[in-house]
Amino acid sequence: MESPEFIHHIGRGTFSLSNFTIDLSFKLLQNSHWIGIVADIEDSLDIVLHLVSSGHTFPIQLSGILDDGRQVNASTLYLTKLQPTGSYYTSEFIVSKEISLGQREETPPIESRYPLTNYVEGDFSLIHDGWYINSIPCKSPETAKTIIKKWRYPTEGMTLQLRHENSTMDQHMDFTRVVMTLLSLASGTGVSCHRQFFTWANKELEIWGHMIGDEIGPGHIIPEFEAGRFLEQTLPAWQSLSKDQQKAIRLAINHINLSELGYLDERLFHIFQSWEFLAETWGMHGVLDDSVTCLRSQLQQTRKQWLKDHQDSDPNGFWGSRISSIFEWPKAIDAIEKLADHFGLNLKQVGLDLKLLKDARDDVAHSGKLSKELSKTGEQALTLLITSRYYLQLLLLRMLSYQGLVYHATNKSQTIKKIDQALITIYNQNVI
Repeated sequence: MESPEFIHHIGRGTFSLSNFTIDLSFKLLQNSHWIGIVADIEDSLDIVLHLVSSGHTFPIQLSGILDDGRQVNASTLYLTKLQPTGSYYTSEFIVSKEISLGQREETPPIESRYPLTNYVEGDFSLIHDGWYINSIPCKSPETAKTIIKKWRYPTEGMTLQLRHENSTMDQHMDFTRVVMTLLSLASGTGVSCHRQFFTWANKELEIWGHMIGDEIGPGHIIPEFEAGRFLEQTLPAWQSLSKDQQKAIRLAINHINLSELGYLDERLFHIFQSWEFLAETWGMHGVLDDSVTCLRSQLQQTRKQWLKDHQDSDPNGFWGSRISSIFEWPKAIDAIEKLADHFGLNLKQVGLDLKLLKDARDDVAHSGKLSKELSKTGEQALTLLITSRYYLQLLLLRMLSYQGLVYHATNKSQTIKKIDQALITIYNQNVI
């Protein structure tokens, strides 16, 4: 079976720390979890001791040349390993921020490229707001898919290519983050980028630096061949949202991808939280039905009478706040239903039990685990997770004005439906 590999380069450079420098040959290594430098030190013991005493806490700088002729620079290396190996010491440095390969220009780049982790296929080419957005196919898509699926390891797939006249490197990166966020929703897994390339007429700069957000999630909800249409529809919608709404959608996407692994209790907690804060961010206000409103009124009247009879019994209003708080959850559920209805999703029609989802959330919040009834076999809780997560994905797609095709599970098979049909059709998660 295929396995993950390091990207590596060989070079030589000057390592600087406080009041001394040392010239070393080194190997530069990178994978999706680690960027580091390995070097052998053959100098005197006092330099080794200085590294041991200072290299763990003070940043080391590197300036050098790779074997391919490119300059390499890093300002924040930290010593993480130093061990004797025969007549020399093998040292290992971690790159704390980023390391640059090549030359930087102060003028805006002509183009930028980003090998995307976990997004393997889905060719697209479009123009949005002056941005020319293209995909460059992955060289070995089947290998990348195998590593992601079998090893559950973040792996580079296709490359995102951007052009925009007079946009700075920072503007390129900001726009790339938006595209990666949207592709993380479409692919149902975290799409990130740990290498970035910026190109000028006669120069190119490659930057290595870790970006978060490449968790292996539940998988594609948008068919790969719909990637272009998906971006065409969702990029304008994203830009029309407020900063708070963008933040809420980004957080919900992260929760979806994080809910694929780990304890089932916590995975359910992530999903209900997302429904809850989305309703709040979109300004949905839940109300109580008549019978519950009557109950609240009677409890409040009873409390008032109790305070008259026992005037010193609740000086801080504890019992009053308790009575009020028990009615917040029915209002929260009503607010979520209103949010779903607003975007064309009828939760009752598709069979999503919000009360059961809320009860699961309460179990985890108050006791750290699901109730015995819900966790007895695990099947009901897993069904609840998969269903509530799927319709949360559809909700986010509608918030971003997507009108295309989605994956949908019905009749023991994975099918493709128009999103409007999926929003009103029960999801048969048993085929997943």
